[in-house]
Amino acid sequence: MKKLLIVVLAAILAGSFNPASASCCEGCCSKEPRISVFASFVRKIAKERKIPLAQAAEMLYDLGVRGFDCGPYEKDVPELAATKLKPVNFYFFPRMFAEDKGAADVKHCFDLCDRYSVPRIMLVPVNFTKGGDEAAEFERILEWTKNFVFDAKVRGITVTIEDFGGTSNPCSHAKYLRRFLEEIPDIGFAYDTGNLYYAGRGEDICEFLETAKGRIAHVHLKDQTVENNRKYASLGLGAVPNEKSVKAIAASGYRGWYTLENPVGDTYIDTVRQVAVLKAWLAEAKKR
Repeated sequence: MKKLLIVVLAAILAGSFNPASASCCEGCCSKEPRISVFASFVRKIAKERKIPLAQAAEMLYDLGVRGFDCGPYEKDVPELAATKLKPVNFYFFPRMFAEDKGAADVKHCFDLCDRYSVPRIMLVPVNFTKGGDEAAEFERILEWTKNFVFDAKVRGITVTIEDFGGTSNPCSHAKYLRRFLEEIPDIGFAYDTGNLYYAGRGEDICEFLETAKGRIAHVHLKDQTVENNRKYASLGLGAVPNEKSVKAIAASGYRGWYTLENPVGDTYIDTVRQVAVLKAWLAEAKKR
């Protein structure tokens, strides 16, 4: 912990954590990392500070945050999209096994992507049914996903799948994640640093990097404690190998978004800290 605090302090003193230096927009300052947060960060800051969403978003923008992740069915998407932050990713839970095979969900998601210029969708497949035929259900999910990825590509939208933490979900298994990547060339990987640890099967997300090599299209950063894989810790203070992951991903040439997922304690104060930590790790990665 002492080493981490020194790194953060060094980043602040060196000016890499300077709100004024993060004032340029995406695309006009290639040196700035692309940092986003879950939409819940904006809501929590607004609630904790008793301020409007737009003001909370501006506070995050001043830290260097430029985007947010949310779901297409979240009611405040229009209000969030009207702030300084842009929607950079939808996490999408279609009802694949519904009577219409999720067609209504897909239409709604695509319509919102068009309306708010959302460039990517992180698909979270339906959970396996309790007591069902897991192998057969996965084949149905895989076929559905192939069709969805094709339709999204036609619209210029990138689809990703992530290592999801829910243990009933196919994406909580490395073996099924490999099948998605092997059998759907156009699908990207949303690298979530903490979800395999959350799932608790002992599978190592860093080891999965080789499988996902060249396919990473989004990154989610979360941390959990050593004592409890379901209890969140502030970035870099738990058991998840976030520093190792971030540096390895950056070294691979990834220049996409890093989304902070779980604030701990006071949301704004912890976001200040997490942004500084992430920037420090990325600055160190550049030196290698």
